[in-house]
Amino acid sequence: MKIPQVILFLLTLVALASCKDSTDELGNPINLWINGTITGAEGMMVFVEAPSEDGMISLFSGKVNDQGEIALEGNIAGLGFYQLRLGDNKENAIPITPLPNDKLTLNTTLNEFTLKPNLSGPSWTKTLNQYMAKQAVFRTEQMKLMAVQGQLTEQEYAKNIIQFKAPLVSFAKKEIDKNPANPYNIILSMELFPMTGFDGWDSSNLGSFKKVSDAFAKAYGVCPASSALEAQYQQLETGYTQFAQIENGELVAPNFALLDVNGKTVKLSDFRGDLVLIDFWASWCGLCRQESPNMVKLYNTYKNKNFTILSVSLDEDPAKWKEAIQRDGLLWKTHVSDLRGWSSGMPQLYGFDGIPYTVLVNPDGKIIAKGLRGEALFQKIASFYTTNP
Repeated sequence: MKIPQVILFLLTLVALASCKDSTDELGNPINLWINGTITGAEGMMVFVEAPSEDGMISLFSGKVNDQGEIALEGNIAGLGFYQLRLGDNKENAIPITPLPNDKLTLNTTLNEFTLKPNLSGPSWTKTLNQYMAKQAVFRTEQMKLMAVQGQLTEQEYAKNIIQFKAPLVSFAKKEIDKNPANPYNIILSMELFPMTGFDGWDSSNLGSFKKVSDAFAKAYGVCPASSALEAQYQQLETGYTQFAQIENGELVAPNFALLDVNGKTVKLSDFRGDLVLIDFWASWCGLCRQESPNMVKLYNTYKNKNFTILSVSLDEDPAKWKEAIQRDGLLWKTHVSDLRGWSSGMPQLYGFDGIPYTVLVNPDGKIIAKGLRGEALFQKIASFYTTNP
């Protein structure tokens, strides 16, 4: 199972240290045992892995014998996210959340290793088995959707992925409600994060995540697992709060002043009373240049309705910047830049790390959308004028 990069980084904090003091690395006690059978996997290696800053690293491993039996034993730092991997395929892995001194038993086959691991032992393994079955169904639907992704709009893709993931999210929330301190909630809580942004995301997921965070702090005390969950919750809450503020038109767009192509100072606040689309782009950005026809179409559609495009370039070469404006037919006059590239203060001011990136600001100077492109951007602007004729 592939873990998203952002979540993997946070989970690294869980696995790198223990909720209890551990001994020296050379004298670590054996505190995890994994036995059982994997029929059809004779001669293959099984690895117990943990996330690190360099990716997943093997803690200990063993070989499936000629009878399909496996017997692993080794040391884990403490409660956290680990994975059990069979063979060289990095995707052929089961996420596990053992506590020190857990004894696990496998009863599966090579072909069903991630589908039906039939792991037993501590109570959290029952949750794992149910989760892996539901995760397999979701992965199948996700692969089908990805195969036709190019035929769908961003909104259609997001709607479908949310629909396909709904049973997995529902399962996670029910299990969390039953036992918030269940160690496997380290994995289930990841399913509560939005996959395609907060649009259409169920905000009640915040409450479920908070239950896990609070329960871990109470059950396991101050330790990396509890701290990481608290950090994840804060990240989720902050992201959703900002999204809600944008949706409700409560987030004020930070003002700025930059020079246009003629050396004249232009401020965002100069356009109060207009609907302003701030378009962060650059002449060297291929995707930005591909968006140019859409920008021209938007401008021509709404230019007589108090609509302005404020194009903010991350160029460094003024000649290439001006040439791109002319070549792409960006006929509005509001083109600005400090010609500092990524050293500009704009990415930090508006919180983006890639372009093209758009911010839609209403006539009151409040942000009402961020990061929209193509059809999604057209629909958002059309919706604004429908509700504000």
